[in-house]
Amino acid sequence: MNAHKKEVVFTILMTLAFLLTAHTGLIFSLFPVEGYMFGFPIMYIVPILLGWFGILFLTIVSGKIGNKIDESIEKENQEEVAKQKNEGAV
Repeated sequence: MNAHKKEVVFTILMTLAFLLTAHTGLIFSLFPVEGYMFGFPIMYIVPILLGWFGILFLTIVSGKIGNKIDESIEKENQEEVAKQKNEGAV
């Protein structure tokens, strides 16, 4: 799988992960939960914490993986240019 295909798959997967993490409040509205966490009702605090820290974690992970994919795309582009120069010189 070349780097561009990896980037497309990565983008789709990260989009789904961001959507699921950011919209956990919908799950709690469909299936209400009784109980408390840190002194707050679970159905309020869990979506807030996932929204803040879950998105932060996903942003850091996607940045690191995205940079690696970008480096591999750049490497493939350089190899392609070198290959074209060699074919033109022969």
